[in-house]
Amino acid sequence: MEPGFYWIQYGGRVQIAYYTDVEIEDPEIGRIITGIWHLTQGDDICDDGEAEILAGPLTPPHI
Repeated sequence: MEPGFYWIQYGGRVQIAYYTDVEIEDPEIGRIITGIWHLTQGDDICDDGEAEILAGPLTPPHI
């Protein structure tokens, strides 16, 4: 998946989050996961499939 802003649903909330394509170890399961969601509501999360992508990547506005 390409880095950028996406509409996602996570934890019962719909929000915009920024996806970064990096490798990180998930401390809860001790496994390397590729991707981090930087949430607008709550702490950042690993891309382990819990977040549902609703739309994106979003196109920047034309100024």
